[in-house]
Amino acid sequence: MGKRVATITGSLLLLGLALAQGQAPGSLDPAMRERLQAYQPVFELSSTVRFLLEMDGQKGLSITKAQAQRLLPLLNRLQTLPDFKPKEAEKILVEIEDKILTPVQLKWLDTRRLELRRERQKRQGSLPGQGGAGAAVPRARWAESRGWGEFQALLRGEPFNPFRQGRGAEDLKALIARLERR
Repeated sequence: MGKRVATITGSLLLLGLALAQGQAPGSLDPAMRERLQAYQPVFELSSTVRFLLEMDGQKGLSITKAQAQRLLPLLNRLQTLPDFKPKEAEKILVEIEDKILTPVQLKWLDTRRLELRRERQKRQGSLPGQGGAGAAVPRARWAESRGWGEFQALLRGEPFNPFRQGRGAEDLKALIARLERR
């Protein structure tokens, strides 16, 4: 179930990135589309960090001291890499999902991802600036307001690490700070 949710989440991120560029989803350059698809594990890990922060405040789902000790080295490494590669993200996701989180925590994580996907699907048809000759500018502004501007480096083929700036960095720092207090 987690892989299916990851695929759907990645597809929705591709749509958002296309909108951030002011392009229709079907008009992405094939090389850019391939690069975005390849980075899907990085996007999934970014959302996982955000969800771990959210989950930790839920009754019965808090991250234990033992889990925190196992997560902290992984999380601290995320912000040090100048170019965060998809294979590295896959390794970290496997470690978190298969070796650190409990089945109850994994179920919550999968449920939360599905909820997010449904919310995005509802909003997908109501993005401001759809259609018309000037649609690219409003779509780009809408995407930037959602924190997608940090993906510009990836779209240009430059080194990319969502944990070094923007919302990804903020979420990661908040999660690390919370876990270090345990």
